[in-house]
Amino acid sequence: MPWGGTYTVLMEVGFIVREFTLDTSTLDGTDVLDGTLEGVDVTSYVKELTIQRGRTDTLQDFSAGSCTIVLNNNDRRFDPTNTASPYIDPATNLSGVVPRRKVTVLYGSSAIFTGRIVDIDITYSPSPSTLSEVTVEAADDFVRLASTRLSAHTPTAQLSGASVTAILDRSEVNYPAASRDIDTGTVGIGAYPIGANTNTLDYLSAVNRTERGYLYIAGDGDLTFTDRVTPSFAGSAATFADDGTGIKYGELGIQYGDEFLFNRVTVVNASSISSTSDDATSQSTFGISTLTVNDVLFDDDADAADLAAFLVDEFADPRYRFDRVRVDFAGNNISTVNQAIVVGLELGTIVTVKRTFSTGTPAAVSQDVSIQSIEHTISPIAHSVRFALAPASIIYQFILDSATRGTLSEDNALA
Repeated sequence: MPWGGTYTVLMEVGFIVREFTLDTSTLDGTDVLDGTLEGVDVTSYVKELTIQRGRTDTLQDFSAGSCTIVLNNNDRRFDPTNTASPYIDPATNLSGVVPRRKVTVLYGSSAIFTGRIVDIDITYSPSPSTLSEVTVEAADDFVRLASTRLSAHTPTAQLSGASVTAILDRSEVNYPAASRDIDTGTVGIGAYPIGANTNTLDYLSAVNRTERGYLYIAGDGDLTFTDRVTPSFAGSAATFADDGTGIKYGELGIQYGDEFLFNRVTVVNASSISSTSDDATSQSTFGISTLTVNDVLFDDDADAADLAAFLVDEFADPRYRFDRVRVDFAGNNISTVNQAIVVGLELGTIVTVKRTFSTGTPAAVSQDVSIQSIEHTISPIAHSVRFALAPASIIYQFILDSATRGTLSEDNALA
């Protein structure tokens, strides 16, 4: 690309290649031992693509990531009815351009989206008739989880990470162990009976809601579960700034209102025990604004009460918050080193955002924020990355004899 980035779009739109069998006379480039699908590089046909992953805010569950790819189809290669397409299996005369085939989008060697085709739309122009586009819609493996149902059983009471693993290991789910990245977790999930035909993704989302962590499909396709603490100990992964002290951003969005003003929080545990926490000062100032959190699975009802208190502390007062930032790769805005940093940021990662002002006091405001969603818009003339953000805190490990980290406080904690 003109800004220095190298992109690759791979689609498994080929056909099953012939397997090597005994008694064949040769083992050449068309005979392979694994019989896997051919990953076809379709980059040269891509006109534009968009990727969306994450959630709208910290009070919502994560949704399936999606990727929309617009392809040049003037030679009809992506038309599944075209028997002259290079993606037709000559042995069966069937097209490889079909749903559920794998799609991978790479920046350099880093995967920024991995999923499977869910829809293929073809457009032909009447004049000239040779003009054609194909729009391929892909979704990550959250769609796979959402399409599986759990059998009736009562799980073991265990930490949230073990609970996620146990569900993925069940025979009716059978999620590949090699495609997981699961944290241990910090809260206990109770042994509450799971009803027959319970949606797998819904249950895993309830576990994550209980943990207050991050459950998503990463850019490389791994199902990722991150607990509530790990990102805070990791610290800030990047700084975005408008004064040359960090990665240059093209737009910064600031939110300050009552969208996230809740001074009474009720958490309803699966045990049917409700815990409510109030902030009387906020209520007298702004009136009562209530948030109810249902479908959590705490093994200990005291943890539900702790969550209610935590959420009241977080949302009792309006906050001036950096809630979105956009980075543009077009032109010479961003070096390739910083481009790689940007595309390497994942959901839940903490970053620092800085805004400077030419008038007023203070002259600069910096906030540590966590990434809630990631959106890529890529075309031959630009690549824009948009991050939705939420307030975050960095926690440093308590270190004996350290002048700055040797005192227990809200920022220094025993690891």
